Formats: sequence, structure tokens, C-alpha cells
Amino acid sequence: MLPTQLVNVQRFKPASTSKIALLLPLNGQAAVFGRTIQQGFEAAKNLGTQAVEMQPAAAPDAPVEPGVEETQPQMTNGVASPSQASVSDLTDDAPAQSATPVSAPQTPPATASAPADPSAELKIYDTSSQPLDQVLAQVQQDGASIVVGPLLKNNVEALMKSNTPLNVLALNQPETVRSFPNICYFALSPEDEARDAAHHIYDQGKQSPLLLIPRSALGDRVANAFTQEWQKLGGGIVLQQKFGSVAELKMGVNGGAGIALTGSPVAASVPAQPGVTIGGLTIPAPPTDAQITSGGRVDAVYILATPEEIGFIKPMIAMRNGTQSGATLYASSRSAQGTSGPDFRLEMEGLQYSEIPMLAGGNMPLMQQALSAVHNDYSLARMYAMGVDAWTLANHFSQMRQVQGFEINGNTGALTASPDCVINRKLSWLKYQQGEIVPAS
Repeated sequence: MLPTQLVNVQRFKPASTSKIALLLPLNGQAAVFGRTIQQGFEAAKNLGTQAVEMQPAAAPDAPVEPGVEETQPQMTNGVASPSQASVSDLTDDAPAQSATPVSAPQTPPATASAPADPSAELKIYDTSSQPLDQVLAQVQQDGASIVVGPLLKNNVEALMKSNTPLNVLALNQPETVRSFPNICYFALSPEDEARDAAHHIYDQGKQSPLLLIPRSALGDRVANAFTQEWQKLGGGIVLQQKFGSVAELKMGVNGGAGIALTGSPVAASVPAQPGVTIGGLTIPAPPTDAQITSGGRVDAVYILATPEEIGFIKPMIAMRNGTQSGATLYASSRSAQGTSGPDFRLEMEGLQYSEIPMLAGGNMPLMQQALSAVHNDYSLARMYAMGVDAWTLANHFSQMRQVQGFEINGNTGALTASPDCVINRKLSWLKYQQGEIVPAS
């Protein structure tokens, strides 16, 4: 460690978890998420956690209960069903903009385990029943030593305005992250996955990525997150192509149209050109050819799609480009259905996708426990894992907040903190190969 890091290690004061306030929505559309996180948190509190293998030797087959299938996305008043939504999409608020991720120094990662502490006092507060400032006032009056939550983005925005003196592990990110000495932000978001995908694809030597994204605010947020991270790594222009509804995709398949590996540049990836200033008026220079093309043949395609959507998209890519297009296909965990049969796995041949370590086989006992608790709904299983990791993070709150480079091998990823204490997650990557799911590297 560097001298300043050693000083931080010596100075840090451990946060107490003797009296925990868990702030979650227990009524309304987000209640299923809140209760699942509560289940995971309480299980970890009562049973403890164990170290997670970040890249298992082989991905597990999902245990499937008879008659249980992972649900497909259903929208109600703009809120996706548990099977497809991420925490960052639980409200109609503007998307989170993560603080700049920071490369951690080469220090040994901390163990992911946190001991069980059944005697710790845990009180659950329903954030859907009253304004957050009232909840926080009650929490402070009750003498909580640490707060875990809130979950919904609008409540996290309210948290930042509250000036609470309590240590808080928020379970989402605000639109614009602000640094507070007593607050950390832990979110499961598509933007997180996109940033991790940029690293994974760049590390595989790819140079000309194309993003296949839905025509929606979610697609735009993911495109921007991927592109910003890609350019921090030294990458060039990123192309994007947007797709519509499942019905439109189905029409494309039936019409034999296919999907060409072309697109328009993501605005964030086009370098600003110096303009010409005449009489105080600046006229921007026209874009160059290099700015409006990827600079080379597309060699990587990152797809943000549901299982149903990717079931159309991948065959349409092959239909238009053949199986030897030279481009490697990647996808987010949004497309991963643990209960997929052999036909789907064969159809996805060669596709790489990101997944939380728990569902990639890094913690089989917890995976079985989580899937049993949520009836094999993989998106809810990720929320359960988030609850487990929230317990671990609460137990290591001071290290994450104060010790640069501190790392936890969690169930939702390898967890590190930015200077603003935004928890960054490095995911596991899997690949479909001859009808099996295997580690991608």
C-alpha cells in the first residue's frame, strides 16, 4: 500500500452494525423487490456469508422446480415486472450517472464473508408509507447505528437533501452522485453492467463495437454508460443501432430482413471538432469521415435485450451476416434466463453474457437458497443476492468508505468503491458453447 493508504487504514473507525435500520418499499409496485432484498439481508444476518469464487470452473445448470418458469417482462404503469427490471428502473426518475470508476491499487481483496449476528437489532421501515425525512427522523430517534436503504431513486435523492448524520448504505444511485462522508451508493443497474462490458470487450482486444439497444430511455442510458467507459479505456467511436418491439422483430424475421452490423455513432463517442470563430460567433466544423464511421469493420456487438428479444435478434444477425461475420456477440444479464432449455442454448451458440457471480456458480449453496426463495425468478434472485451483499457491505462500511482499494468478492460482483463511495461491480462472464454454459475466459 501507499503511505497515505496505510494512514487511512490506521485511522478508519469500524461502523457499528449493532442496531440496523433497513429502509425498503413494502407496499406498491416495488414491494416485491423490497421484500426480496429483506429476505436476503435477514438470511445473511442470521446465517452469515461465505467467500465467493469470482470465476467458477464451470457454470451451473439451474435447478428448475416443476411447472416453474422465469416470467417474461410485463409492464404496469411504466414499471417492469421483477423478472426484467433492475433497481435503477424502479421509478420514472432520470437515470443515475455514476461517478468516475477508479482503478484500485493492487491490494489483497478482503474476504467476502461477514459473520452471522442474529443478536444485532434489525428494524424494517416502510418507505412507501411516509416521506423519507419522516422515516429518517424516526430512525434517528430509534438510535440506529447504520441505515441500509432506501431503494427507490426518488428516496435516494431525498436522502441527499436530508443532511442526516447517520451512516447510510443507499441501495440505489441518485441522478448526480454527490460525495458525503457518511453515505455509500450500492445499485444493481444496467449502466453498471454496460461499464463492465466495456472493460470485458476491450480486454478481449476488440476495437470497433456496435451496441444493439432498445429504442427507449434505458437504451440511451446504457449506450452512454458503455461509450464513456470505452473511451476512458482508450477506445474510439462506438456505433449504436436501435430495435423496436418484439412484434417488429418478429416481422423482421418473417420478412427475412436480418440485422446488419452497422449503426450511427453514439454522440458521446464523437470527438468535438474545433470550430471557426467569426465576429464572436463560433461555427462548428463539419464532422470528418472518421467521426461518422466506426473506423473499421464491427468486431464486437453488445446486446441489451430480454430473452424473448434476443431469441429474434441473434438469428437475424446470422441471417444478414452469416455465422462467420467475425464479430463476437455479447449481452447483459437481462437476456439470461436460467430455465432456458437446450434449444435456446444452442440458438445462442458463441454468445457471451455477464452475470452476477452467485448465479454464475460462484456460490452454489446461496444460489440454491436464493432460487428456492424466489421460485426460480432469476431477476429476483439477483435482488436476493443484493440483500446478502448489503449485509456484507454494512459490516465493512468504514473500509469501503475510507480505505482506498478495499475489495470484497461479493455475490453481485467484485465490489470496490469510487472516491464518492459508489460501489462498482466487476461481473462474471459466461458463454453458450455446444448447448452448455461455460466460463467465457
